[in-house]
Amino acid sequence: MKKLFKGIWADRLEIGDELPIGGSIFRDELTTKLILDINSFNGQLDSYHSPQNISENYVKNREKLIELLSGLNSKVNPYIFYVTHTIQQKVHSLMDIKPDYIPNDLERILKFKNDKAKLTELIGISMCAERAAIGKYLLQNVLEEPYSSTFMAGVETPTPSDDTESHSLEAHSFIIIKDPNLKTYVFDIARPFTGGTIPNIIPFVLETDIPLTYELFDKTKNLLVGATEVLMGQKGYFGVGNSMLMDQELNVYSKD
Repeated sequence: MKKLFKGIWADRLEIGDELPIGGSIFRDELTTKLILDINSFNGQLDSYHSPQNISENYVKNREKLIELLSGLNSKVNPYIFYVTHTIQQKVHSLMDIKPDYIPNDLERILKFKNDKAKLTELIGISMCAERAAIGKYLLQNVLEEPYSSTFMAGVETPTPSDDTESHSLEAHSFIIIKDPNLKTYVFDIARPFTGGTIPNIIPFVLETDIPLTYELFDKTKNLLVGATEVLMGQKGYFGVGNSMLMDQELNVYSKD
């Protein structure tokens, strides 16, 4: 794991890791930690230890998926879309996520003892950090080489406006996927499109305007990169910054 300003960059997560996910507004480092007791899921992950199962299913469904994406005028890599869709469904099942339910802050706070909580203690009340953590763990096992994934705790905003009343940065955790051509995508696993039931959950995947790398964010306290959602074209901005400051000048890289 590598530190970012009020954030973290993790190219690999292991069972038992203590993943920094939050902390004091007065500190630049994250001190609240999530203990990845992923082994507690027991046999629920049997199909997620290697790329084989998902890759075989992708091949079986590839033609239908390409036809569907073409009908939506989307040029997204169908393999990335299939894998993220599969992981989205699995994370919703593992973490007992109900699309219309918003976890109670107090209920979550009580789970953290000495600034630490186990992943499985947050089943039913998970938010972005927990969902991105388990999603990243699954992805690193099932993505074919040379695809890769990263967990990033940083910030996001839908509109980086100069008007301080119309924008705010939100602390947010998400997954970055890099394809063989070094193009990167944000897999915003905590904010899928939903139709109210698990089978209708569609992953929220955005192609970034420039590749997201650790080196890009390493030595800055304020940088957002634009990204475009691959189905509907919705814009988002992801990076590092201080989510507690409203009156701040934002450094933004965007094609628009």
